Amino acid sequence: MRLLVATFLGILAAVCHAQQRPTRVLVPFAPGGASDVYTRMATAKITELTGKTFVVENRTGAGGRIAWETAAKATGDGSTIVLIDATYPMLPGLFDKLGWDVSGDLVPAAMIALTPFVVVASTQSKLTTLPALIQEARARPGKLNYGSAGVGSVTHVVAALLLHSTRIDVTHVPYKGMSDVSAALQGGQVDLMVAATPTALGAIRSGKAVPLAVSSGARSPALPSVPTAMESGADYLVFNWFGFAVPKGTPKNLIDALRDDVARAMSTPDVSEKLAAQGAQASADTADQFAAFVRSETRRWTEVIQASRIKVEQ
Repeated sequence: MRLLVATFLGILAAVCHAQQRPTRVLVPFAPGGASDVYTRMATAKITELTGKTFVVENRTGAGGRIAWETAAKATGDGSTIVLIDATYPMLPGLFDKLGWDVSGDLVPAAMIALTPFVVVASTQSKLTTLPALIQEARARPGKLNYGSAGVGSVTHVVAALLLHSTRIDVTHVPYKGMSDVSAALQGGQVDLMVAATPTALGAIRSGKAVPLAVSSGARSPALPSVPTAMESGADYLVFNWFGFAVPKGTPKNLIDALRDDVARAMSTPDVSEKLAAQGAQASADTADQFAAFVRSETRRWTEVIQASRIKVEQ
């Protein structure tokens, strides 16, 4: 009996220690970006609601691949999670070789938020609507240009989908990041960009850029006067999204607990208000639904990347 009691107490102590251990959260991109902001928003609210603690680590480099490979090779015991975004399902189409299996070594667990992209024009371009852009691009193939955060970046690929779906030819100008693209757009060096709503809002609200359309199925609360691309006659429905994934082998009960914590945190009134102000919304997807969505996005973006002949040098 004494041995059984001692064993039970030992197990209980180990469980309590595991519960108190902070969870490492890897963010593939630099502090201050959307991935970092949404990660910290979610983890801070979960801590407030549950007392669980997180250590957020910005593991940057290689377009996110360093953080994702690190997480993919971590132990699946609940101690490590990683932020994935719309870039993640584009990787198989962009790279012939990766250091981990995108389809299996990281398991999507909880979507944090999703936000539409905005097709934005320079004020110098004189473009004010998406149909006007399409008409101008067809009249002068290759004369207009658009900026992106680099070859193979999410803003490059989603812009390529816009060109493909509207059958227009616009010249690509890659930059090192979206802050550089936004500056170039405001300075008239590029005519267009396709940016996530939070990225574009500042320039739009200050009158330094012209929103042509949002990529969601319904108008964005943050830009209620801006029509959707579908309203403007373009078959263009796409979102930037952010979520947590865990290493393969993580027990399902831990995955479901993470999803429930995220869903509860992102649906609180104060967080919902912050999301709406940025043109974003929380997701009610289960872990299985989120995983199915990522698989669907992987197929979709692989087709777009191949059709657009986008390739990144490794």
